[in-house]
Amino acid sequence: IVIAYIGAFAAVNLAVHPEITAETLIIRGLGSCAFLLLNAVLCIGPLCRLDPRFLPLLYNRRHLGVTTFLLGLGHGAFSIIQFHAFGDRHPLVSLFTANQRFNSVAQFPFQPLGFGALVILFVMAATSHDFWLHNLSAPVWKRLHMLVYAAYALLVAHVTLGALQSERSPVLAVAIGAGLTLVIGLHL
Repeated sequence: IVIAYIGAFAAVNLAVHPEITAETLIIRGLGSCAFLLLNAVLCIGPLCRLDPRFLPLLYNRRHLGVTTFLLGLGHGAFSIIQFHAFGDRHPLVSLFTANQRFNSVAQFPFQPLGFGALVILFVMAATSHDFWLHNLSAPVWKRLHMLVYAAYALLVAHVTLGALQSERSPVLAVAIGAGLTLVIGLHL
């Protein structure tokens, strides 16, 4: 499904924006796939409580979470290479220092928000095995994995302050709003 999504994403973007570069397609495809998958992962728990037919998805939630992290890692790696690797500073230093416009919504440094979310998703992916559940204890493991909501908030801000600022079509704004409404609505 991930491969099909990225292929369809590339085909649609090439048709709508024929001038788009391969690097931009990869960055946006991996990032949008990771964000959509995180929305789906966050909906699984409430759906299982609402209807037992969704319980088979609960077993695969960890795998989907790890896949979300891997997609996000690919997105982040390509972004750092594209925007920060060829300067005179270390790419991670550049990531955090290249843009200091914290007083502007349109120019806000959104990339560190995505990096913060990626760090949280890494910790969750690295500990999403029963070994860690047993050794950390269930309450500690649960609190650690509740950080997914902080990662989600960071990613909503990352996309809103990043891609949404340059997008002229309302499709992305509607998709973000629909995903956020769905996740919050199901949890409520």
